[in-house]
Amino acid sequence: MRLFALALLLAMAAPNGTLSGKWEGSFQVAGGEHDVPQLFVFSEDGKKLTGTGGPDGIERYPIANELVNGDRVTFELTTGDWKFFYDLKDTGQRMSGQLMLKSVNATRTAEVSLRKSE
Repeated sequence: MRLFALALLLAMAAPNGTLSGKWEGSFQVAGGEHDVPQLFVFSEDGKKLTGTGGPDGIERYPIANELVNGDRVTFELTTGDWKFFYDLKDTGQRMSGQLMLKSVNATRTAEVSLRKSE
């Protein structure tokens, strides 16, 4: 009985699931008029996350400075003149949160929403 209780407690403390796989969604810049598509393919190994992201399956950029800490997922993505800083909350099949976009001349913020598709 004690072994069953311990197994149940460990299962309840486990993360919502793996981040590995394909995630699709969009972001909208504050004051913007349209959503910008997002597609990420992640591979998770503990607190380490690797992968690529971009607007679609063709335009892809590697993620960097990634960290998984409980339900919080942070990473960066650089595309030409822009650097994207993601700060997301994982709720299992969905992630949402803040995005800060920085270039040499501008800084913008956006709301991001992703859902696991594979």
